[in-house]
Amino acid sequence: MLERTQVFVDTSYLLASFYNSWETGARAQLEIDLPEVVGVLGRMIEQQLKQPVQRQMWYDGIPDSGPHRYQRALRTCDGVQLRAGQLIEWGERRTQKAVDTRLVADLVLAGVRGQCSDIVLVSGDADMIPGVQEATNAGVRVHLYGFGWDSMSSQLRHCCDTTTILDPREDFADCMQLQVLEGPVPPAVRVKPIGDAEPLEEPGLTPVPNANGEMPPAPPTSPDPAEDSSQAEQTEPAEPTGKPTPATIASTPKPGPVPGPVPGAPRPSPSTSTPDPVVPAEPPLPPADDAPSPVEEEIKEQVDQDKSKAIPNPSMMAPRRKLRSRYVPLPNEVWASAGFQTPYDVGQQYASWWFEHAATPEQRDQAHLLSGGGLPPEIDRPLLQFACETLHEYTLTESQRVSLRDGFHSGIRGVLLNMHDN
Repeated sequence: MLERTQVFVDTSYLLASFYNSWETGARAQLEIDLPEVVGVLGRMIEQQLKQPVQRQMWYDGIPDSGPHRYQRALRTCDGVQLRAGQLIEWGERRTQKAVDTRLVADLVLAGVRGQCSDIVLVSGDADMIPGVQEATNAGVRVHLYGFGWDSMSSQLRHCCDTTTILDPREDFADCMQLQVLEGPVPPAVRVKPIGDAEPLEEPGLTPVPNANGEMPPAPPTSPDPAEDSSQAEQTEPAEPTGKPTPATIASTPKPGPVPGPVPGAPRPSPSTSTPDPVVPAEPPLPPADDAPSPVEEEIKEQVDQDKSKAIPNPSMMAPRRKLRSRYVPLPNEVWASAGFQTPYDVGQQYASWWFEHAATPEQRDQAHLLSGGGLPPEIDRPLLQFACETLHEYTLTESQRVSLRDGFHSGIRGVLLNMHDN
């Protein structure tokens, strides 16, 4: 048997773990560099197992429309084979066919034929258990790589020789990036004024009151060329500007009585039949300060909101899920000691902590029932989890579990005796 490694990767499991490490709003902008993932994974495995990687085999289902961009990228990587099944779509649901079975079959053949000494399985599905069992029975060491304890089957972990937990945001940080799919949306300028603010001036014709102080009627929704020509004769062009200034605001007249002709105003030309109305004089406005107008503030606020939606930020990462039960303390919360610790010692110490901190008044009254026999699941599961973390074990054997529960029974008896003596 050659001392080399083969890697079996469940592609859908890996991609789902990468996407789940981000918030829902950022997943549409997430781009994964699979060739870089292949390189990082290969170097990581070679450093851990101290032997070369012969080949990486990635398993995924190809839809009827053809391979997508990730699958095409895998086909261009050296030392990688895409072992494809079929992806069947039922409305909005997608089901993979002949993907897991192909992976299990390759596991069995690699173990029986002795093609390698070690196999790295990147998956968390319990369907891989038969293939792992046959490979280990053939003498091959199987190493499980996963993304979180809650994403892998506990039975699958027990079948493998070692288990390695990876974090996409730390181990594969250079393989993921957020790409802004759309630029900032241009600001939508409101046509109607906001509150008491003046409307935004637009380039074009500015209506002015006639000799009687009345404003001309507004143009219809569907303009008529004849009406536009007559309207243009009654108006004078306004100064085009991009934002309201004191000059433009001053040029906008308000309805009211019109005084006599203003001295210095241009006289109507004799060639025109209808004289142009005279614009009434307005008192000069005080010089404006640098404070923006309400319309400008509205536009700026809308632009800032659009930019904040388009530009990603680190807060788009999904929060880390706490896998520890609320009844399981940290090791340094129970005791601080040195030397060898047995499961019996761990059970005794956990019993004292549980009675003082986690037990309810009803559980304290019935604590004598826990001095022997079986333990209820709400106590047994946190006890086992705490023992695994304290003893640095992934799981405990049956004899270790018996010793752990005996220590818990002894600790409860000691607590009750101390209460009785006091």
